[in-house]
Amino acid sequence: MACKRSGVQIPSAPQNIMKSFLIETKELLLSQGIIAILAIIQVRIVAGNLGPEIYGNIGVYLGFVGLSFRLLSSRNADLILMNFKSTNKNFISSSLIFELILGFLSLVFVVFIFYTYYNFIPGYLLLYFFTRIPLNTLEVFKGVFTHIGNLKAYSLVESTSNVIRFILVVIFVTIKPSISSFFYALSFQQIIITIFTLVLLKYNYKNYEKKMGLSEYFKLSKSSFYKIRMDQAVGLIPTHLDVVVIGYFSNFYSAGIYRIAKKLVDPINYLIVAFSPWMLNKISSDNNYQFKNLVKRILIPLSILIYFFYYLFGVELINFIVGNEFSNSYTPMLILVIGYLSYFLIFWTRHYLFLNNLIHKHTTGRLINLSVFIIGSTILIGPLSFNGIAIAVASGTIIQKFYELYIYFDHKKTSNNT
Repeated sequence: MACKRSGVQIPSAPQNIMKSFLIETKELLLSQGIIAILAIIQVRIVAGNLGPEIYGNIGVYLGFVGLSFRLLSSRNADLILMNFKSTNKNFISSSLIFELILGFLSLVFVVFIFYTYYNFIPGYLLLYFFTRIPLNTLEVFKGVFTHIGNLKAYSLVESTSNVIRFILVVIFVTIKPSISSFFYALSFQQIIITIFTLVLLKYNYKNYEKKMGLSEYFKLSKSSFYKIRMDQAVGLIPTHLDVVVIGYFSNFYSAGIYRIAKKLVDPINYLIVAFSPWMLNKISSDNNYQFKNLVKRILIPLSILIYFFYYLFGVELINFIVGNEFSNSYTPMLILVIGYLSYFLIFWTRHYLFLNNLIHKHTTGRLINLSVFIIGSTILIGPLSFNGIAIAVASGTIIQKFYELYIYFDHKKTSNNT
């Protein structure tokens, strides 16, 4: 009888894994699915109205801004999670103030960069910079709602943010096709989402413990903050400066071609974003979570389907979304797909290392990625232009993720032997 029971359970295991996965991540998948669809439609409207050169110019601007603000604030939701593990006090107010301080420091940095590079900052960009400061508080919201496991509210904010962005960008760019219209739309979106998240945070999270002062919060966060910042700093350069590098060493047209390739591959990143809060919650609850089944039953089949979709229908996708004007995006798109899928297959190593106090190993992986990107870009930008940058980005990502996989297996082996 025992054998019969065992025989029934084994075949159903993959189905149970898939069913459980879909049930637990359905809100996140729906949210990121909506975001991906809206992003593609937005690309069609913005790139179609503005053309490759202006679209590339926007990408260069966003690269500078993204680097400046994310340098101090990216992944600070992880800092919130670490602080929840270290104290029972109510530190939310102090964490919000802390993020605003970081926002002002980022503003100084981005203004310095733009004056150094362009010697002038137009009014629409200044508005965008200032409204970006309070958006830093979104990291507090993400950390809190990941901690309490309220992924529905998390997904709601993600979806709402992108829906509002989509509506505003489409309206502004359609009425007046220009760079200024695009950034005015982003500015208003940032204001609306900041207010929305603060209201949700106020009415959905209650902590009646003693409140933590700002100076105490600095001390609590100091160690984890430096580790996260170092980890993020080395990873932001290839993420945000790839378009900037093409725009500077080649031209805005090439930057626009590459940016379309990157935008069309972004849905893979949306999947990673969708799975990440779920993955963090799983590892927090069970440090011995088995990743093998996740990779074999879900990630590998999805990766195969995704690659062949881009390979077979990539040209039609580009023509449908933005037209023949961007047809040269096909090759860099395929190259980036390989890099993005390598990250997708092994995305969970980052969360495992983070929650096992091995974030410095992830930082080392990103340093390897950065080194490969810099060397590859230097060698390949001249002869291959945007294709060279795509190769450099994909190569760095692949090497980084395999390094992290090695560290994961080594840590598991060491843990099992102790």
